[in-house]
Amino acid sequence: MTKRALLLIATLIFTPAAASHGESLLPRSGQKGCWNTAGARVNCNGTGQDAAASAGLKMRLIDGGNGTITDANTRLVWEKLSRDGGVHERNTLYTWDQALAKIATLNTPPCFANVCTWRLPNVKELQSIVDYERKQPAFAKQFLRKCQPGCTVATCSCTPIPAAGSTSGFWSSTTNRIATSEAFQVLNMTGAVAPVAKSATGHVRAVAEPVCARAIVTVNVSYDDPLAQGAGVTAILDYPTDLVSMPGFGSSSSVLERLTNLTGQSGIFSGGDNDSDADGTDDRLQIGLVLGSPSIVAGPFADAEFDCVGPDAPLVSDFACALDASDENGDAITGGCVAGLRYE
Repeated sequence: MTKRALLLIATLIFTPAAASHGESLLPRSGQKGCWNTAGARVNCNGTGQDAAASAGLKMRLIDGGNGTITDANTRLVWEKLSRDGGVHERNTLYTWDQALAKIATLNTPPCFANVCTWRLPNVKELQSIVDYERKQPAFAKQFLRKCQPGCTVATCSCTPIPAAGSTSGFWSSTTNRIATSEAFQVLNMTGAVAPVAKSATGHVRAVAEPVCARAIVTVNVSYDDPLAQGAGVTAILDYPTDLVSMPGFGSSSSVLERLTNLTGQSGIFSGGDNDSDADGTDDRLQIGLVLGSPSIVAGPFADAEFDCVGPDAPLVSDFACALDASDENGDAITGGCVAGLRYE
């Protein structure tokens, strides 16, 4: 197999940027325009309005590939909603008690997305995913993608589309202390917060802080030529040593115990761990498969099992993947690879 590292990085290693001196640690509102008291749009310079400063951390929402979206700033994991009529259906309405019952369903083993710590978000958490540049709905665009009839959380991300004048919202777990028969909702139309009777109805989007004992990274390969099939493929996966570890130091045998071939093809399947930056800690995993004929198609290539060692569960953006693939003649096949992530 020709060792031509194509180094097509599919995801960037991301560490949430520390705020500079005086910068807010809260998320940005998302608002980009400025308006005067008559409602006319104006240049933001010198207005003192929200968009003039764009204070706070830029919203970074990452699809986990398992029906969830993770906020890279807060590390909160959010349930995606669907249009398939199931437990994640975007249009289902719940009373406050029914909302809490839905959470119990998500936490019933084996639990949604292998996470058993789902809960109803508090009102401040719910506001953190509102984008105040948007309206009808006011939630971030990552929560409204490919939302076609019948789609599931594996294929789409949905938010209800409110009709003009709608006061529907998403339930929080936060009770109104002035009237304790009410809880706060974040309104879908505008992102405003309103107290609503707990006997009334609203939508539900669950949140969790994942507890990670093991992180399973699924490597998927793709080729620029959709008809290409590899005879030899190596996926090169950089991983964050402060959050995850692969047992053994450069040991092929211990590494192979943590790898699963997902191609359905029998060949020389190998794995190796190495220290790419010479700091004494392994941080780069190589997963290879060599066949006698070109039979490795695009799609799932391998699972790699890591131990979680840090205080926080890793994000899919903490991993970077590169591809080295060749055909039966040893000629390079251009393409890339991406990593999916789930917790156990």
